[in-house]
Amino acid sequence: MPNLTDGAIVYGADFPPSAADGDDAGLTQLSNTSYQAGSPVVAVTFVAPTSGRVLLIVGGGMRDSAAVDQVMLAPQVFRGTDATGSEVLAPSASGRGLGSVAADKAFHYASRTSLLSGLTPGATYYARVVHMIVPPSGGTPSAKADIGARDITVIPVS
Repeated sequence: MPNLTDGAIVYGADFPPSAADGDDAGLTQLSNTSYQAGSPVVAVTFVAPTSGRVLLIVGGGMRDSAAVDQVMLAPQVFRGTDATGSEVLAPSASGRGLGSVAADKAFHYASRTSLLSGLTPGATYYARVVHMIVPPSGGTPSAKADIGARDITVIPVS
């Protein structure tokens, strides 16, 4: 998207509305070692702006009351209005998500913001928060991991 100057015409499609969703009901006694969306699913649909770029913010509160496992949260993005579309962004806690402190029994709340680019302007996308548990050294999960809150926000940028 070109830089805007005084008097330039700005179209609504240049900056479609932001989208956000969250849940603080919590998920308890998690043991999944591959990414899952959880219930309820925390997700948004959004329209890519003219620039094809959005800020993607994922956050939440996580803990393992056994103080052994790490809880990971990450965004996952698909083209279309649900998770049946083609995957545009695979979940990766190290790439765009966040993780809990494995040795701490208390909830750890955090968020992470990243820039997602290369989207098709005007196309509809579906973004959701997914989670997984990482036991130490590939062991068996304690099934005492909890998520106290999850949220996702998508903000169109130029």
